[in-house]
Amino acid sequence: MKSLAILDKKIISEQFAEYLSANMIANTTIQCGLIDIPRPAFDSSSEKNRDYVMIKVKAFSCNYRDKAIILKSALKMECNNLDYVQPVMFFGSDFVGIVVDKGKCVSDFELGDRVIPNCYYPNKVCKNVAPGVVTNEASKGWLKLHKSKIMKVSSELSDPVAAGFSIGAQTSHSMIRRSGISSEEKALVFSGRSNTSLFIIKTLLKLGVKTTVLTTSDWSEKQKNFIKPAKLIEINKNDNNVLDDRYDVVFDPFFDLHLLTGVKLLNMNGRYITCGFKNQHSKFKEKSDDRSEIDTLNVMMNVMIKNLSIIGNCIGSTRDLSEQVRLYDSKNPIIAIDKVLDYHQAEQFLDLTYNNKNRFGKVIMKYF
Repeated sequence: MKSLAILDKKIISEQFAEYLSANMIANTTIQCGLIDIPRPAFDSSSEKNRDYVMIKVKAFSCNYRDKAIILKSALKMECNNLDYVQPVMFFGSDFVGIVVDKGKCVSDFELGDRVIPNCYYPNKVCKNVAPGVVTNEASKGWLKLHKSKIMKVSSELSDPVAAGFSIGAQTSHSMIRRSGISSEEKALVFSGRSNTSLFIIKTLLKLGVKTTVLTTSDWSEKQKNFIKPAKLIEINKNDNNVLDDRYDVVFDPFFDLHLLTGVKLLNMNGRYITCGFKNQHSKFKEKSDDRSEIDTLNVMMNVMIKNLSIIGNCIGSTRDLSEQVRLYDSKNPIIAIDKVLDYHQAEQFLDLTYNNKNRFGKVIMKYF
């Protein structure tokens, strides 16, 4: 199977890989290529495989969290330190795949089932199986996973949708559930073009919540229509006087950019909920981010005076994901797909995912 990977040219010769044009992420060269990955051995009768399945990945995508993982691996390849030798690095944390083999105690899945990752968190479901993101190596093409870490999906979710669904859907449902927002309240969503925010916006609208979206970029009419009837407001980066209105719940994917502004925009007894931060690596920081550094004193003064709650959220429960799967409507999807590529177009994948300012939604890499 041809698989997309980051490669160290000093170690992997062109005899063993089809090298692609290099990409730049955060001023760092990311050298990708296609390599053949044979199907791994899997003894279905073995006791150690009793609760595991072998999956062949049909398609995958990357999330913001993958960006720092990719960058760190590329920097290790650059440093020529023998302690960090890493000739090949796979990436990607969302996928859809086919069950091609299974252990003797796997009864909920059959060969040929289409599955997506179940990134349940924080509860531990099975001994010796960590909660959280299922894999950082979806691009490898073959995954051996515990049965609790996957979920079956129907044909209602096409391969491109399923390949970009789990983390965004699970996180957005969890954030909305934990915020306790009702249809009588008003929501504000920061960073409207981020994939997480798009999932949140669409899920809020399905619940009938009056939603306002902030963005620092231009949107086409088609993109605006995707989030209707949400109100879209374009602002300047780091504008701390963005709105006169106040909100009951603020949803923010990047607390290191918006925390102070967010709490200032909340009503009494409001809730601010966040699931991530922008500068997950020092190389991600831009000069304009200095104006967003968190002013703890002002944040906490607002929190105390207005009786606010600050909620941190990491992914969600199995039920959060299953509800998003159950309620998915292909005529009114909660996920935006920017582009679907196959492995012949692999050199475009990371560039579109992380460098294209006009990207709207997930970029999907389809293997078959």
